[in-house]
Amino acid sequence: MALNKLSSCGLCWFVAAVFTISGCSNKSLQEHVPSFTSVFPYESRDVGKYSVDNHTQAPLQWVVQAWVNTDAATLYAKSMNLDGIAENVTWNKEGAPALDAQHMPGDVRTIPFAWMNAKERLLITEPVSVHFYTLLKEESSAPAPMDHYLGVVTTESIGKGSLITWRVYYDTKGWSPMASIMSSQIKRLMEKGIRSWIDEYGEPLIPVEVKD
Repeated sequence: MALNKLSSCGLCWFVAAVFTISGCSNKSLQEHVPSFTSVFPYESRDVGKYSVDNHTQAPLQWVVQAWVNTDAATLYAKSMNLDGIAENVTWNKEGAPALDAQHMPGDVRTIPFAWMNAKERLLITEPVSVHFYTLLKEESSAPAPMDHYLGVVTTESIGKGSLITWRVYYDTKGWSPMASIMSSQIKRLMEKGIRSWIDEYGEPLIPVEVKD
């Protein structure tokens, strides 16, 4: 996977901060789950009535997926507020969001990383099932090696629980070990958050390998 050439000291500190936040875990994610069929297959660039191509032409880089023993509305709210993924997330609205807060397209969330931050804008919100967001590179103080970034989160009821699928699209140019580390650690943060939901409600993470 090709990544941008970034060698700034700021990126080094950012990666170190992400390592500190995410921690280390050797626990295997290769756990059995029942078979299922998603109405939002991650291989498709169509997400229900929405299209990835309307927001980015970038390729799919990776997917994190889990079947969790709770309702889809809970997973939608937790993913929207990055519960268990990042701490002290704030929105462009007054005060901290409640679990059931309804966020709208155009809302911006700020994610702190040590003394830096990343800002993301919601592009699509369909409560309980879909939201799209993008990274605001120019407004974020944390360096980001990804261009045309798009995150897509879907939640759907399957059996006694719900399936959440978190996919990330972006373009990369060149290659940098620090950029590669940062990308993998962002994915690790998402896995860590979803793991906390699994610990709370039950059912395992489904590892998904994305082919080039």
